[in-house]
Amino acid sequence: MVLSVSYLQRRFGDRFGGWLIGLPITTGPFILIICIQEGTAFGGKTAHGVLLGQMALIAFCWAYAFAALRTTWFKAIVAGTVLCLLVGYVATQIKVSIWISTISLIVAWLCAMKWWPHSNLPEQTIVTPHWELPVRIIVTLTLLVGLSALAPHVGAKIAGALSTYPVIASVLGSFNQRRFGPAATVATLRGLMQTLPITMGIIFFLALALR
Repeated sequence: MVLSVSYLQRRFGDRFGGWLIGLPITTGPFILIICIQEGTAFGGKTAHGVLLGQMALIAFCWAYAFAALRTTWFKAIVAGTVLCLLVGYVATQIKVSIWISTISLIVAWLCAMKWWPHSNLPEQTIVTPHWELPVRIIVTLTLLVGLSALAPHVGAKIAGALSTYPVIASVLGSFNQRRFGPAATVATLRGLMQTLPITMGIIFFLALALR
């Protein structure tokens, strides 16, 4: 999956790459591993956690894009991460049904897209370095293995929410902003946001089916 996404992003640009990053490439396999490892009931709770985690993902993307246009890549990544962790913590502490979670998620997505920060800076063609693909693969594998090991100890909801943190998007976004400016990062994050409803729909049906 990582190989395919990397090739297509390199061929069609950063916004297309954002569309692909927005798909459940990490969370989908993670839920599958949890179902095999802990059973379908635990997998269903994990899927619900992933659904709640999308709220934190939306907060991360919006805050990161907003800050990227106004400050350095380091401050932007810090702003996105802080808001992501704050929203993720609040979302996992409130006990709500899958339906309420989904409705709240849709409202949050609509608000983020309506007030998405606009960039007047020209987008640049990004030539990805040779180390990028190995980094993507290592990060994805580390995330899957680490969360699979932690899930029984931290709980299904928290593990599911943690799996939605956009590790690859944050790593590549910060490197791209440093090398090519904020326009490329904002375009990638907007592409991620545009495909998020597909991920939300997939995770929603998984959470219902695995209950």
